[in-house]
Amino acid sequence: MMSTSASTFVAELDLQPTVTVAIPVLDEAEHLEATLDSIRAQTYPYIMEVIVVDGGSTDRTREIAHGYRGLPIRLFENPGRAHIALHAARGELFVRVDGHCALEPDYVESCVDALNDSGAAIVGGGMSPEGDGFVQRGIAKAMTSRLGAGPARFHTGGPAGWVDTVYLGAFPTELARKIGGYALRLGRMGGVWYDPAIRSRYAPRRSIGGLARQFYRYGHSRALTVRHHPETVRPRQLVPPLFVLAIVSPWRRKVLALYGAGILARTAMEALRDPKAAPGFAASLPTMHVSWGVGFLAGLRYQNTRPPARCNAPSDR
Repeated sequence: MMSTSASTFVAELDLQPTVTVAIPVLDEAEHLEATLDSIRAQTYPYIMEVIVVDGGSTDRTREIAHGYRGLPIRLFENPGRAHIALHAARGELFVRVDGHCALEPDYVESCVDALNDSGAAIVGGGMSPEGDGFVQRGIAKAMTSRLGAGPARFHTGGPAGWVDTVYLGAFPTELARKIGGYALRLGRMGGVWYDPAIRSRYAPRRSIGGLARQFYRYGHSRALTVRHHPETVRPRQLVPPLFVLAIVSPWRRKVLALYGAGILARTAMEALRDPKAAPGFAASLPTMHVSWGVGFLAGLRYQNTRPPARCNAPSDR
């Protein structure tokens, strides 16, 4: 899996390299402090900085980052450059973190161990959504369902091993700079390693509208990647846009009847395990499918021909 160039970068890392933690954020006032608390609680002793890149927040996100104590935080307010954190990073290892998640105390330590043990160019763990209330709990269940978010191991779990993609990701800083920072290029250069020991908790959106906007962005970002790298598209990723096209076609009644029956059957199974989450689960599945599909189709029609900026989200469904 590992190319000579990528293996050289990984091999040259210290066994305990210095680390930059980077957090792209946009209106994350509700969750950012908990994310920073979880970084401050890390067992790994060589985290030299936390870079927060704000994409134009209109809430208290910047104020929280600027006023936080106990971490060496560098705040950048630059929504136009997706890779500003990578260019500014001082650590030998670059660890991406989502402003919606809280890391387990050994998260960074596990990333370092996985890089050393696997020799991969990029390592990461799973997305573990946890929610309160029936809507957020339902969204969390949908995001770990194969029917909702696809079969990627970072959604469904599984043993350590080589995969197509992981949630977030950790990688050698200089290697990422050399190849332009894209996870796709890192994976091609040295492989992607999933390790279930790399654990974090993710706070899903609290509303169906927020979920729709999130998955629209996911689909749009994926389409931009496919336009520039068509060989990366997978058949399962074409299902949501084809479904969207089908429900505006003359066959929409039959398609919707079959789809609705499938959603009801899957929701009935979920209701046996968590009855209170079932309504949110039932609403989340079509929201995710339609929003991702519409976003993908919009991305294919997008006229900007620049290479896609890296989205604060996994690239695979």
